[in-house]
Amino acid sequence: MAAMLRAYVVQETVGPLRGIGRYLLFGLLGAVGVSLSVVLGALALVRVLQTETTVFGANWSFVPHLAGAAVLIVAIVTMARVIRPKGDAARLVPDTEQFGDVATERGED
Repeated sequence: MAAMLRAYVVQETVGPLRGIGRYLLFGLLGAVGVSLSVVLGALALVRVLQTETTVFGANWSFVPHLAGAAVLIVAIVTMARVIRPKGDAARLVPDTEQFGDVATERGED
């Protein structure tokens, strides 16, 4: 009986924890990848505007940096809007009144 209880506890704890660990690992790797690519993209934009254009010389040399900062701000706002849930978190819970009580409709108690 003790062996069966131990196997059950391991099955119900270790398995889900491994799944959560894998989920967190891929989420962290994805977040690092997206963040790195956005920063390098903004840096590439600054570099292209500095080297390939002649408009931003002398007194206007700060404009490429402003453009890079604007790209980063747009990326941050976009990611924040995607991540943040819209409306109440209570909307994520199914509304039982909408679907009715299935047990009552079947005549079960």
